Amino acid sequence: MAKAIENTKSTFPSPRFKPWARFKPWVRKTIIILPVITVAILLIVKYLLPQQSYPSVSKQRKTLKNKPSITPFRVLDSVQIVDDLKFLSGDSCAGRQPGTKGHRLAVNRILMRMRQSALDSFNSSLIQNFEGKIINMSLKGQNIVGWVRGTAHPDKFIVISAHYDHIGKDENGNIFYGASDNASGSACLLALAKHFKQYPHAYSLIFAAFDREESGMEGATYFVENNSSDTLQPKIIFNLNLDMIARGADRELFVSGISHNPSLKYIVDELQQKTNSKILMGHDRGGGYHDWTDKSDHYPFYEKHIPFLYLGTEDHPDYHKTTDSFDKIDLNDYIENCNLAFQMLLAIKL
Repeated sequence: MAKAIENTKSTFPSPRFKPWARFKPWVRKTIIILPVITVAILLIVKYLLPQQSYPSVSKQRKTLKNKPSITPFRVLDSVQIVDDLKFLSGDSCAGRQPGTKGHRLAVNRILMRMRQSALDSFNSSLIQNFEGKIINMSLKGQNIVGWVRGTAHPDKFIVISAHYDHIGKDENGNIFYGASDNASGSACLLALAKHFKQYPHAYSLIFAAFDREESGMEGATYFVENNSSDTLQPKIIFNLNLDMIARGADRELFVSGISHNPSLKYIVDELQQKTNSKILMGHDRGGGYHDWTDKSDHYPFYEKHIPFLYLGTEDHPDYHKTTDSFDKIDLNDYIENCNLAFQMLLAIKL
């Protein structure tokens, strides 16, 4: 019995034995490493992952669902806007595809308006010629570019852009009128040019009607890569791109680019209650079809790290179809959007 008790006692741990002692090195390492990991995660979230610069589109739509109506703001020449929209999306321009008679008529119309507005030119010409892909047996591209000197910051330039080309006709001769895409942006551009020639902006404004957007933003790319002049070296500080600013569902108009330029969100906040259009922020992150960052003429500016905002609507049922015609556009909503573009230019503080 005594031996049994002795054996039993021998299996008990020593009073000096501490079971957790073997974990001490691991605990010490954890205490040291954990803060480092935490800081690393916070840095990744802050600097590498996309930041939410604004609420989701669904939340924005919910907020704007019952947006109260206001007296429409009208400064731009509505008669000229409608007249130019109708002409550029008409039978004579026949879809404005490069290398066609209709394209030449569109060029002449835009030149006429810029000359009527007495815009200044670079290198003594409103036309910037370049070569692009072969379309209708032609390499010729023609940007039409004029400018107005600013009153306070004449050496800083804001580019207002809109492409005027479209995709012409189908194999059966049916016309892709391109009223929304992008006669709407082009007509607005010309009205903005007329107004700001009469009432100059604080910054110098360049009005650029770009060619060959439909074939890969060829005109905008050429302009950005060749924006020097014999007498002037413009410092471009911002691009406002107008592409498909008519036919937004439920009066919606997107301002794309806030995710890339969060400091410009104040423009949307300031103008939301000054227009009957529902201004939505979106389509500027995540890549793919629904990210518009590389979908229009603002993209070459973005690649050069020039801040931009892209004003446009989501695709409508007639997008890139022969039915994208003048008669489908609600002119009141469209004129509202044109004047919103004007207000955006006034609101810019760079």
